Amino acid sequence: MNAPGTKAGCRNGRGSWVYLSPFHVIRSIGRKAVAGDISEIRCSFDAVQSLDYRHERIKKYFHGLDEHALRGLFLASYQPHSQTDFTVSEGDCAAELWDLEGEMYTVWQGLSRGGYESLSIASQKLIPTLLFLLKGVIIRHQGEVRDDNDILIVQSCDLYSPLIRRPLRQDSFVVRILRLLPPSHVTEEQRQEKQKIAQMIDQLNRSVGLQSTPSIRFQNQLEMLWT
Repeated sequence: MNAPGTKAGCRNGRGSWVYLSPFHVIRSIGRKAVAGDISEIRCSFDAVQSLDYRHERIKKYFHGLDEHALRGLFLASYQPHSQTDFTVSEGDCAAELWDLEGEMYTVWQGLSRGGYESLSIASQKLIPTLLFLLKGVIIRHQGEVRDDNDILIVQSCDLYSPLIRRPLRQDSFVVRILRLLPPSHVTEEQRQEKQKIAQMIDQLNRSVGLQSTPSIRFQNQLEMLWT
């Protein structure tokens, strides 16, 4: 195998020097590097696809909970809906969001251990999805609404209580991922959005009946984030 333009080669079984083509050089001495590059590209692509999928799942479950809340017994009798409409109770929605947050935690752990495009993926995909999730949870803290005759008008759609005010675990929902990200991963717009969300939580925690030790701790952690 004589290949003009390259002097790389090896000894064959008879002791003669055999020149290798550029392709064989890459395969022989760059196989691991090339395979590593391909692996990094694939992992980056998989991470982006994974986060896009989870963002859409979050949107679906928020919408499903909103539909559930607005289909109280009174409204359902006047606005029959298609059997294909997706609705989900607050308990099932909270459980799904716990799972999705946990999956994104795993995605970031995988990215942070590798030499992938973790900075751009975190800034463009992970942080926006987590802030979207957190804001959606905070604004959905409405209990059931009944009229003067005690007829249910709006069903409960409270996500704030199970996920933040009375969480089943010690580590804070969403914030546990966000605080793992170096400040360099965060854009100024994302910092401003985080601050708006922190102000929303402060207003909730000042409301009668919404304060709790976990919610106060959550607020403090969010306010200190990326400082």
